[in-house]
Amino acid sequence: MRSEKDYVCFSQTMAGFLMTRGCKLKNIKRSTKDNSKFVYYFPNTDYVLNHAEEYIESRK
Repeated sequence: MRSEKDYVCFSQTMAGFLMTRGCKLKNIKRSTKDNSKFVYYFPNTDYVLNHAEEYIESRK
């Protein structure tokens, strides 16, 4: 189940990046908007947020 404390990711590439950095995937569900895509849920921790920011910065 989704919690307000989850970090939600809509990108498979970003989810893979986070997992290779040691972030634990809490849940994965199919997107309600596009059945061919997935939504990835991570714990909303500083560790995940720092790596998410690292990923975003590397994509600029």
